Amino acid sequence: MASVWIYLITGLIVGLVIGASIGYYAAPKTTKTTTTQQLSVFTVGAAGTLKFAFGKLINLLNEYNAGLSVGTPMFKGSGEVAQNENTTKEFSIVASADTTTIPSVLFPNVANYEIAFGVTQMVIIVDLQTASGRQVYSLWKESQNMQPLSSQWNQTWKEIFSIIALNPSIVVGVSNPFTDPSGYQAQCVLKLAALSFFNNASYLYDSVYNNPSKYQMRNTETDLLTLMATNNSIPFILSAYMSNALPQTESYQSEGYNITYITLPPLINLGNLSYVNYYHNVNVTWSELGQTKTFTCNPVVYTITIPKYAPNPQAAINFILLLYSPQGQQVLKNYGIQPIVPGVVYGNYSSVPSIIKPFVIPINQTNLMSIFP
Repeated sequence: MASVWIYLITGLIVGLVIGASIGYYAAPKTTKTTTTQQLSVFTVGAAGTLKFAFGKLINLLNEYNAGLSVGTPMFKGSGEVAQNENTTKEFSIVASADTTTIPSVLFPNVANYEIAFGVTQMVIIVDLQTASGRQVYSLWKESQNMQPLSSQWNQTWKEIFSIIALNPSIVVGVSNPFTDPSGYQAQCVLKLAALSFFNNASYLYDSVYNNPSKYQMRNTETDLLTLMATNNSIPFILSAYMSNALPQTESYQSEGYNITYITLPPLINLGNLSYVNYYHNVNVTWSELGQTKTFTCNPVVYTITIPKYAPNPQAAINFILLLYSPQGQQVLKNYGIQPIVPGVVYGNYSSVPSIIKPFVIPINQTNLMSIFP
């Protein structure tokens, strides 16, 4: 299959990305400075599923910038992070796990642009200490040796989702759509799976979300993993990204927990930009405490911005430069995030710092407008 990045990448920009990044981060900076910028606290607020990748990048930035004062990062649901920044103005960087949170919460007063820098995919976390978990994992392994879209492959995936979503005795873990994008993105996966394998987009969604005893809801998938590990009450977590499931399940396995994850077909995993139009066949609506929102089913795209009131904007710029360096790009890949190169700017392109512009392009130079608000 042709690369989904072709329409985003030009030889000139790739050359600039690689050349400038190597020049900027070829070696750690060891000269200690005491400028106001260095003394101002640099704090990151980001989606919880960026904890591992951004944690690594923060450590690298600290190594490369002697004297940098780094505050305690906030890794929680994208909505929580953005709302916190609205109130406190404490972050130099804000990053979200979808394209809509930063514009809807922070535009235009706190920020006026965001950069799409990576895409990950939805997966399902599985507790292999449960019978249903082992059954689904076995079926998934069988599906990996089948021809995609064959009748046998379709039937196997139909069985997998029948176990997960249609069995009333099996409880699944989901995130709150209002606090974490993975909450509504899990709903998108169910609708796309039902459309693809049952010819009825609402079938699996209704089975899960119209039955409160069928699901446990928490603010983030990290909270759900804690619940899974402590009492085995949820064999499956539907609100899960590869970027978080990969390091988290490895961590739990090292502690003796038999927890893993299964990948999903590209037509339902929200992780493939070539399937954008198919993903748009469905959307989801969620109501809570008298508030109702409708969410578009888009790819799981990570975005980042430097807020207008960033306490340390220079460190924020350095962080984004590191993100686009070869080392930073490899960090993203190591944690299940496919870099978007060049980054795609939604909002006020002129507000992007000039030193970052060689690594990004405005939205009107791509065909990705439909995944932004």
